[in-house]
Amino acid sequence: MYRLLIIDDEDVIVDGMADLFQEQTDMDLEVCRAYDVLEAIEWLEQTKIDVVLSDIQMPGLSGLQLQQRIMEYWPRCKVIFLTGYNEFAYIHEAMRNGSFDYVLKTETDEVILESVKKAIVKLDEEMEMQSALQKTTQLLQRALPYIQKEYLRDLLQGESYALGSMDRQFAQMSISLQPSNPVLLVVGRIDEWTENLNAFDRALILYAVHNISEELLGASTRVAFTDYERFRMVWLIQPKTDAEHGWEQTYRFAQGTLEQLQKTCRQLLKIKLSLISASRCCEWAELPARFIMIKRMFGYGLGLGEELLLTDQAYETEHGQLEQVKSPLQTYLWIDLKNDLESGRREAYFASFDAMTALLSASDEQTEKARTEWYYTLVAIYISILNYNSVRRMAAEQMDLDKLTKMQAHSHWSSAFDYLRELAEVIFAHRYEGQTSSENDVISRIKSYIGKNLHDDLSLTRLSDMVSLNPSYLSRLYKHHTGEALTETIKQARLQKSKELLRQPGVRINEISERVGFLSERSFYRFFKSMTNLTPQDYRELQK
Repeated sequence: MYRLLIIDDEDVIVDGMADLFQEQTDMDLEVCRAYDVLEAIEWLEQTKIDVVLSDIQMPGLSGLQLQQRIMEYWPRCKVIFLTGYNEFAYIHEAMRNGSFDYVLKTETDEVILESVKKAIVKLDEEMEMQSALQKTTQLLQRALPYIQKEYLRDLLQGESYALGSMDRQFAQMSISLQPSNPVLLVVGRIDEWTENLNAFDRALILYAVHNISEELLGASTRVAFTDYERFRMVWLIQPKTDAEHGWEQTYRFAQGTLEQLQKTCRQLLKIKLSLISASRCCEWAELPARFIMIKRMFGYGLGLGEELLLTDQAYETEHGQLEQVKSPLQTYLWIDLKNDLESGRREAYFASFDAMTALLSASDEQTEKARTEWYYTLVAIYISILNYNSVRRMAAEQMDLDKLTKMQAHSHWSSAFDYLRELAEVIFAHRYEGQTSSENDVISRIKSYIGKNLHDDLSLTRLSDMVSLNPSYLSRLYKHHTGEALTETIKQARLQKSKELLRQPGVRINEISERVGFLSERSFYRFFKSMTNLTPQDYRELQK
């Protein structure tokens, strides 16, 4: 989905253009409206804008000045100017400064639609798979920045040496971040891989994600990237400048760009990428605790879904003050088991668990020692998950948790591992219920809000703010659960309310138009006829 911002100081032009684009079924667009320059800037500060359709002459700020502001916020945004015959000097300068296109105000709707379609095609072309993979292959052929990655991982683990002398260590390892400034943390997860990929292919894709994210985020921020464990990754982000609104602008830019990163990885690399961002910047000493908090989010509620695009704000509010946690590196098998259990990947977890249990069935002394070691290794994983009160409460209702930390309480080693297997089943069941409950709650809140606020702003941006989710993620989540697009739900709700009011003779049509959220009676007529093949007046007459 792309986001189109229409800007003009004449309301009728903005509303007419918005209606035109909302009627296009072949364009996946969210349309935003701005009736003056200040409102346009508010949109640019709040959310990622992909295409701007703007009058070139407006009070307060010229189109050329606005174009400069747009490029500061969203460097890849395509700007299309609406112009008159006597404004070609402005257009010439605008095109030299990077404007994408211009359209005469006297042109037909088809010309305007075609210009925006060309802008969307251009946005897609800028992320062609061939160029992305070619650049990634060249990077992969160079020496891997192993020391830099290891250092960033140690920073995330809270190693004391990593947090000391950061100025010197950043300079030595060519890390572009500034140790004197706080940092914004983003944690990512590849949800699933295409089948038949070997180790080299997976490494190539991981580097492609790195390269694409660096190209997108690097336009306006300082960014450092590292992977951790297996197929998980971290971005550390700072503003490039120390301007007054640098952090606020950087946060908005990062949120919008993560949406583009997710879409690009889906289109070019054929992978589903989940991303959770910190809701605020943090000091370097706080980084390890926030890192672990975000990792925990991946294992519960909405965190069990695919292609997540979330912030940790809700988790931090629920759990209060962050605790300092230190998580040492472990073997890959331990990491796989831990990740699969935390992420709700039941089949993968039990495949590894059963394979490990089979290896522990030998009767030699070394294997007997390994059983004890692995039992308590798994206990550590389980306890970290049972720290959630609701998980522990549910498990305690079904099992004797006193046996968990006492391997000797089981009659045989195989009974001990059967116990762990059963406990894992309980955890998976609870996680699934938690995810479903969280997602259903979001859908219910959205439907309730729509029903009560048909007269108000029901843009995807407004609805996503209401439930603290990214607009693109909310759109996918809603369609997955309901089977229809969110925009279709809004249309149907407005249609049903319109019919209900039209059956009441005392309610005037212009009043109905306002009550169901249309800024002009003309827009309401067009909407109602497109949905019913009847005008509102024709429908009212049929009800008599």
